[in-house]
Amino acid sequence: MQHKFENGIEDVAMAIGNGRRVRDDGPYGILIGDERLNYRAEVVHSAMVSGAQILAAAGVGGSIEHVAFQVLQGGQLESLRPEESVDLRSAGAEKFVVFRSDRIFRILVDDRTVDWGAVRITGGTIKRLVGIKTFTHDVWQVLPSGEDILVTDDHFVDLSTPGVERFVVKPISIRVIVNARPREVHKRLLAYWDVVKLAFPDAAPAPNTVYSITYARGPDSNPEGSMVEGQQVLVKNGMTFYVTVTDKS
Repeated sequence: MQHKFENGIEDVAMAIGNGRRVRDDGPYGILIGDERLNYRAEVVHSAMVSGAQILAAAGVGGSIEHVAFQVLQGGQLESLRPEESVDLRSAGAEKFVVFRSDRIFRILVDDRTVDWGAVRITGGTIKRLVGIKTFTHDVWQVLPSGEDILVTDDHFVDLSTPGVERFVVKPISIRVIVNARPREVHKRLLAYWDVVKLAFPDAAPAPNTVYSITYARGPDSNPEGSMVEGQQVLVKNGMTFYVTVTDKS
């Protein structure tokens, strides 16, 4: 999502993205996100900004039930105490996250330590934290039993249980059946031409050629139906597709 600031406000994210030094005089435009990493634009007037000021900009100033984090350039989160300050001109910091919590939780994602400020976290948020594409990878929770449980983008994991929760990110691999033949796909969302090429690898748009697609055994959101050019569908293991071609010439 694009965030724009009015003229005269130093857009810290834009300066960093352009490789330009953040100017010495404010005001400064920064981004403050919630526990789903949804960000909104806020303005602060000093280059030295404290955790308390971030909480105030987020509308929770003075609350002891909230914690602030600075989002580092690699995507990691670093806690920012109310009395602790960061210099917007030199820290490469344009994003912050505020949680309604009085605790910091630590998780491991592919043996990478990630700090988090909410008692729950979704698979989609974990992907965003580590910079993984939503529709090409899955997040799995590693249990003490040795089993891995799929954590979907909207599924919440409770981090309040004893111990550090461990997660691994794996490329998606889904087995579908296309014209009675098994195929492996590596994303959960397939477009019309993705399906056509599973049946006819050399297929390409042509004025006199029409490909018709029907499907069945899909997920609850789209258990069965048909596809036309421009559409896409969610897929799951065992989903079946039937693709036929018609020559109008």
